[in-house]
Order: sequence, then C-alpha cells, then structure tokens
Amino acid sequence: MAKHFMANLFQSIRARRHRLEFVTPDQFHRAYDLRLRYHDKPDISFLEFTSMVVMQDLGITEVFTGDDHFRQVNLGFQLVP
Repeated sequence: MAKHFMANLFQSIRARRHRLEFVTPDQFHRAYDLRLRYHDKPDISFLEFTSMVVMQDLGITEVFTGDDHFRQVNLGFQLVP
C-alpha cells in the first residue's frame, strides 16, 4: 500500500497537482527555535513545527488537520473544518 501511495504522490508532483518542498538549513533551525519556544507543548511534534515554518515562508495560513496544534502556537494559522 505504501509503495502504491508513493507512486501516486510522485505522479501528482510530476503533474503539478502537488508541490514537494525541501527544508532548508535555515528553516530547520527556525523549527528548532519554535520547539524551544513552545517547550510547554510537548505534544506538538518537530514535524509540525517544521511544517509551520515552511507554511509561513510560502504564505499558507489555512491548515486541514484534525488536531489543534497549529492554533495553539498563535502564529496566524486557521484550521479548515
């Protein structure tokens, strides 16, 4: 199933329906800074902090997610129901 999923994902990227972003060293460090800043929220993963940094750089504010982590950081993200 994972192989099939990845094949479809790469096809979607080639077709420009999705975009693959690589995290820069600067973004990685900024995500780590967020991890330190929000040390009182251990349930927010480093992956989520990394996503937040990349999304900020791309100007993305709407998040389709089932958890409240993007709202808890008060960085201007809006959850999409």
